Amino acid sequence: MEGFTPWPMDFAEKYRSAGYWIDQTISEVMDESFAKYASRTALITSGGREFKYSDLGNLATRLALHLVNLGLRPYDRLILQMPNIPEVAITYLAALKAGVIPIMALFAHREAEIGFFAELAEARAIAVGTAWRGFDYEEMAANVQTKNPQLKMVLVAGGEPKKGNYSIDAMLQDPIEKRMGLNELPRQDPNLPAVLLLSGGTTGIPKLIPRTHNDYTYNFLCNADICGLNENTVSLVAIPQEHNFAVACPGLKGVLSKGGCEILSDNPSPEAMMELIAKHHVTHCIAVPTMIVGMLNHPNRRKYDMSSLEVILTGGSKLNPEVALRIKPELGCDVQQVLGMAEGPLYWTRRDDPLEVQLHTQGRPQSPGDEFRIVDPVTETDVQQGEVGELWCRGPHIIRGYYRAPDHNAKAFTEEGFYKSGDLVRLHHTGNVVVEGRIKDCINRGGEKISAEEVEDHILAHPAVANCAYVAMPDPLMGERACVYVIPRHDSSINLKTLNEFLLQERKIAKFKLPERLELVDAFPLTPVGKVNKKALRQMIAERVELERQASGGKLDGTKIR
Repeated sequence: MEGFTPWPMDFAEKYRSAGYWIDQTISEVMDESFAKYASRTALITSGGREFKYSDLGNLATRLALHLVNLGLRPYDRLILQMPNIPEVAITYLAALKAGVIPIMALFAHREAEIGFFAELAEARAIAVGTAWRGFDYEEMAANVQTKNPQLKMVLVAGGEPKKGNYSIDAMLQDPIEKRMGLNELPRQDPNLPAVLLLSGGTTGIPKLIPRTHNDYTYNFLCNADICGLNENTVSLVAIPQEHNFAVACPGLKGVLSKGGCEILSDNPSPEAMMELIAKHHVTHCIAVPTMIVGMLNHPNRRKYDMSSLEVILTGGSKLNPEVALRIKPELGCDVQQVLGMAEGPLYWTRRDDPLEVQLHTQGRPQSPGDEFRIVDPVTETDVQQGEVGELWCRGPHIIRGYYRAPDHNAKAFTEEGFYKSGDLVRLHHTGNVVVEGRIKDCINRGGEKISAEEVEDHILAHPAVANCAYVAMPDPLMGERACVYVIPRHDSSINLKTLNEFLLQERKIAKFKLPERLELVDAFPLTPVGKVNKKALRQMIAERVELERQASGGKLDGTKIR
């Protein structure tokens, strides 16, 4: 397939002979579950809609036949952008069964991003929800169509579509399987892309990540085993279903492969999540760290019975040890950390790991077929154990190149096929990795490189701090200085002087790492998947510093106590 970088033949054969690649399509694996667990409940939404395994399988097949009947052909691309309603899962499964490649857009994306995906991938269809929370997705799709004439079809779920668009709701009600045979559904090559995920880069519009049937099937089956999923699993997903974490790490497909049930919520607030945990006796909760902090600090937490909760699966950004330490005594459950990327690398802690590993590391490779190096990003030579370097990875579920991005691939992948993750890590003495930040998440203070996440760990230990984000702000003398945004705990107060005294006297960090400005806020801006949006915070402080510089006649030195 043009624009796709396959694994070299010798690696593909090695992964196949080791049993990592099973040469089944994702749909074939899912169909086995739909048959095996037919009478069990597969999916429940926060709105109360329930689907058994047989229902989910039959509806996915029905919609797949409709997609073929509309004229979509194998390897055509379909942009999938829906809220967390059941149709997002059904449409995803249907696209795979029809041989169509879904592009997993996030619900928060707008015309610039969707238009870019449509143009780059030459998408022929887009599946959206109707107007949702004040935004008209059909209107956006129409605007994208004007610049992308190949985008012929707009499929709409959750209401009556506008003229010229197609109703997913109506298609799910129409038993087309009585008029079309299942032989109309083509089988895809397990070695070719099944899904296009989005990169989680910190700059620019996300790149498209091609995941094949072989590598992505191994991805979710391996995840399901590591996370201990089984028929009794009830997994809560409140992040976007289209996100890699929610769809395959272990996500929807991992849960379905083991006969469990997914609770799909369209509300990621701590209170909504706790209500669903109590109501549905959730055992596994997929949450980014900001969600965990929100539950831990919620004033009404103790009114919810969350005793069913066995483990929180967390990734997306580093879970600070100070927060991790509170999970068992306050929420009564274990925590499994994952350093994961849509490009494929997945490093998990295990539930039977020593407490030191669970709290202070982000895990080790999920597969025995994974390889990794920790290298100096400048010299590209391996660092000594315990030293910080960039994580490079390759393995049976790690891509060999972005889709239609040859120039970027030349920078992001080595000649030997290692993916340069951009994550700064060090090797723990137990063989696990510890995340120290991102190459681009560092403050360069007059030549001194400061890892933001390292300092955040120390700040979070302060009893008055509920959450924090340590970011760079521009400075004419030093280039950059550090500003920390802090959400204080209830009924607590803090200022820069007392914070820095704590960091120096209690945490004993180097003086050059101290924040030089403190901004107190009630909440952080978040990315579409719930991470703290540091790009927005850096922009906010840069604009504020510039206004203050102008007001002071250009004499501001970049520091301020608040």
